Amino acid sequence: MSSVDIAAIVIELQELLGARVVKAYQPGKEEIRLKLHHKEKGGLDLIIEAGRRIHVTKYKRASPRMPSNFSMFLRKHLGGGRISQIQQLDFDRIVEITIERWDKKLNLIAELLPRGNIVLIDENEIITLPLKRRSFSSRKIKVGEKYERPPSRRNPLEMSEYDLMNLCKSSQDKDVVRVLAAELSLGGLYAEEVCEKAGIDKKKKANELATNEIKTIHETILALFKPIITNDKSRLRAHIVIDGEEKADVLPFELSIYEPKEKVFFSSFNDAADDFFTTQIAEGVEEKAKTEHEKEVGKYERILKEQLDALHEFKLKEAECIKNGELIYARYTEIEDILREMGKKRKVVTLTLPDTDVPLEIDTSISLHKNASAYYEKAKVFRKKRKGVEHAIAATKEKIRTEKEKEVRVEDALIPKRKEVKREKEEWYERFRWFETSDGFIVVGGKDATTNEILVKKYMDANDLFFHTQAEGAPTVIAKTGGKEVSEDCLSEIAQFAASYSNLWKYGFYEGECYCVTGEQVSKTPPSGEYIKKGSFMVRGKRKYFKAALGLCIGIEKNRLVACPSSDSQKNRLDNFVELEPGGDLEKNELSKEIVNFFVDSAKDEKKEEIKQIATHEKVMSFLPPGKSRIKGSYP
Repeated sequence: MSSVDIAAIVIELQELLGARVVKAYQPGKEEIRLKLHHKEKGGLDLIIEAGRRIHVTKYKRASPRMPSNFSMFLRKHLGGGRISQIQQLDFDRIVEITIERWDKKLNLIAELLPRGNIVLIDENEIITLPLKRRSFSSRKIKVGEKYERPPSRRNPLEMSEYDLMNLCKSSQDKDVVRVLAAELSLGGLYAEEVCEKAGIDKKKKANELATNEIKTIHETILALFKPIITNDKSRLRAHIVIDGEEKADVLPFELSIYEPKEKVFFSSFNDAADDFFTTQIAEGVEEKAKTEHEKEVGKYERILKEQLDALHEFKLKEAECIKNGELIYARYTEIEDILREMGKKRKVVTLTLPDTDVPLEIDTSISLHKNASAYYEKAKVFRKKRKGVEHAIAATKEKIRTEKEKEVRVEDALIPKRKEVKREKEEWYERFRWFETSDGFIVVGGKDATTNEILVKKYMDANDLFFHTQAEGAPTVIAKTGGKEVSEDCLSEIAQFAASYSNLWKYGFYEGECYCVTGEQVSKTPPSGEYIKKGSFMVRGKRKYFKAALGLCIGIEKNRLVACPSSDSQKNRLDNFVELEPGGDLEKNELSKEIVNFFVDSAKDEKKEEIKQIATHEKVMSFLPPGKSRIKGSYP
């Protein structure tokens, strides 16, 4: 986590104030987990990983059988205490958690910078116990020593324009991006974002910046980090950036550097960080488990190969003994004549009969009949060994099968098991906002400039219908009609859907104007000398206009959450729903919680777990229109 990430997470962690420390665990070498109980929120788990992260987690991991000395110490001294303060120290990657108990007040210091630590200190800032004992040139992390923080950088959120100017002028030919990243603890990613938004070449020397450029940089910093400066968690846009199939980054708000990338949004930065870091841990757990699993399977496969080789050898020897016994009886007289000619010079002789390539060992001290019987007895021995190996092979194959079946999905190791909702394979349009009209046509709407572009370029055909409002900030909505005739009722449904997700809703309008054209009338090619920004298009030719009342329903249909216009025909398709209209006092985050609670509370007991998976907070958030909304009605 960067200093910016930590500042955002600390804002959200204020919800833990008043929580009681129940227990402490150490699931990893650098990691502790505090089991908390909050009067309103119930049981919570706070993860602190030295040098890396801090956040509440909903994922469960197996605790060590034997608790570590550090976790036992935390249980003894923090158990029963309540969290009274959580703060980031001077925009550093250090979080201080104050825990008060009837007999003492202690501070748990989480150092999240490289070579970080977790340190428990008393009211006099004396170290009572660190996770790791360390010695540096400027400080010692040992029991009994006074706790000294790592050297601090300047706080960019509190720095004046004059201070920033002095910093740049004294930067000794460093690039402006390096000064912002290192001297102000912004890190490379946010430093580049500041330069990008300020319109400053990141490679320009900081001491060569003009006064107006420094002023622009200062204003950009204040604007970019306003949610953190004002402690306003409602302004955060927590999300994970997806690059290909990988989770590339987790951020508290959107950055232009990741604009073309796919993003998965969350209701809080804490949830986003939990998902992101847990995925990384899961991959490590999975890789380790896979390696151990492959070793175990490989061991049994090597044993099986040896057993198969032995089985083959025993079969050959058994067959050879039987063949030799039969050969003695088949050519009994001929063998007797040969032995008579040879005389009894040796007790055991080896002879090869004419027309055969089988060497026969004959004991001349006994009869040929007993020699043949001896071969048959040897065959019985090899047959017994063969059967023993066959049983062993069956057992080994069973062990391999059992071992392969032991392969557990990594989620099972990290997440409490729950009943999975069975549903059909996700269609391409389910990645967008969508609904099915009364006539059976699929209507799909974009969520932002990127998805608007994708819809038109990848999924819109020339004979499809394209809907848009005159208002700025409206989504692209396409109806996959394939050139077929659409009824006026369905056209009205689509127009209401398009208008409701535009900024008309945000501005509190109850009705708006929407137009419709065919796909072939839409182009990305502007007139000569003009430019079309991302997510916008040129529309040529005649348009058909509609007056549309704003209204949406969010409901459940066939085990999936959908958003649709609030027409009677659409409501009749839904198992249950919430009807929304513009206005109200609730922000999207609070409204989303109310809607989720409605779906869960209205479900039967045996269906509640399924509904929790279908109507998630994140999914409902993605279906809410811009601005504030109020619940107009619901069913049932």
